Amino acid sequence: MFFFVNQYLLSSNSSVEHAEIKRLKLFAKHGVAAKLVTRDFDPVLHHTLPRFGLNDTQLVNMFDFFANTTDHQGQPLHTADLHLPFDYQVGTGNNSREVKDGQRLVGEVFFAGGTVGEVNRVDWYDPAGNLTLRERYDLRGYKAIDEFFGQDGQMYFERYYRPDGSMYLERYYVQSVQNTPINSLNVLRNYQGKDYYFDNLDDLFVFFLNELNKSTKTTNAFIADRPAMAIQPVLQMDDKAKKYLWLPINHVDDGQNLLNGPVNGMLQGPFTSDLKKWDGIIVMTEQQARNLRHRLGKKVPIIAINGTPVCQPAERVAMSTRTPGQLIYVGRLGEDKQISQLLTMFTTIHQQVPTSRLTLYGYGTNEDVKRYKDQVSQAGLEDFVTFAGYQVNLQQAYDQAQLFVDASRIDAQPLAMGEALSHGVPVVSYDYLYGPAGMVKSGVNGELIPLNNQRRFVETVVKLLKDPEELQKLSTGAYESLDPISDTTTWQQWAPVVENK
Repeated sequence: MFFFVNQYLLSSNSSVEHAEIKRLKLFAKHGVAAKLVTRDFDPVLHHTLPRFGLNDTQLVNMFDFFANTTDHQGQPLHTADLHLPFDYQVGTGNNSREVKDGQRLVGEVFFAGGTVGEVNRVDWYDPAGNLTLRERYDLRGYKAIDEFFGQDGQMYFERYYRPDGSMYLERYYVQSVQNTPINSLNVLRNYQGKDYYFDNLDDLFVFFLNELNKSTKTTNAFIADRPAMAIQPVLQMDDKAKKYLWLPINHVDDGQNLLNGPVNGMLQGPFTSDLKKWDGIIVMTEQQARNLRHRLGKKVPIIAINGTPVCQPAERVAMSTRTPGQLIYVGRLGEDKQISQLLTMFTTIHQQVPTSRLTLYGYGTNEDVKRYKDQVSQAGLEDFVTFAGYQVNLQQAYDQAQLFVDASRIDAQPLAMGEALSHGVPVVSYDYLYGPAGMVKSGVNGELIPLNNQRRFVETVVKLLKDPEELQKLSTGAYESLDPISDTTTWQQWAPVVENK
């Protein structure tokens, strides 16, 4: 069994989760058992899975594991199912409903976003109006947690429950100097007839990973996918499992010399004192693999495996049927992606090609997104630049785009770039480390631009938008040059890891 270790699976995810989702589907296609492993409690997790084409058998969450609810099936609860005291008055509302005893507010029922009245939590208040108890509900229809609050408004204690109401975990908190709760003790109650005590969530997670490893009768491989939280728990497991580090980031920090600069501080230990504990380090491009082999030598296998396996499309979309001048960017909205520079270049592009439009799909911090929107407003381009937010299904967006544009300066592999090519969208991108050079061939399926050469970037986009024949040629080239990132090639790259298990 392969276990891909992460912190969470959210309704809006980063490239780490999207790579895992593609990998799960690839492993399922080839009949190799694999699961996504998540640490954090999430009451809507099992409603999130179908959103990404996954099911309960493809994920195991730590809290589900100890609650025995990995495959639990139930029905969402509504306000009437809470059986509130008969003499309480329940108000109305689409997002929440107040619960009163005469004139006094005693509680409030909150509904899960995107649902029709499905209970997410219930807050209870004392006569002074202080929050004393918060009941959290799993959307599969049971109370999952009681959270207890002190007079200072801070949580100090939690109890976790199974659907039958039995308790399996207690978590205790103390206050920091900033008056925020710090988890100080975790007690796993009556697990296989014994109580277990853990100082923090990470220690509990290590215990969980070891128990998960023992729960199967096969040799397992654990792949640490999200470095910041997965590296140490995987390394601290016992030695009965294979351990791999998946590197979804450049191993050198942005702003440093990307070839010879110091290694990211988070990777210092894993690349030095702990290096021999890995059965392999996996990166997404051969270029990064070569650079790491030069740094680390032959102490551990360094394997290049494409992170964005794609399939040949069922049908090709002609460039003449796409939206004229439609540019698309898909990814995180941040300054390592140089979104402000991309918007500046689009301002010039639009002046020369008035039909051009730019749609950005993805999310960023509120501060960054506001700044980008202000930039668009100041340029008077509100009607031509769209911030479309995070969306799961981008098939129609890709099929209507004429160019995929990327002004990033650093990455480990731009997953959306492969998706765009698989939909016949030519790419104009800076030639940054790492990824674009492994997918884009100038004059074949797009154009690679020297990093931060804004003049050439603008000239290239303008020239292509004014040349329908060249656009069609590059679109055809995109459809026909998918072999390096195809699911077939990707599975061949996985072969050494699969066979080694």
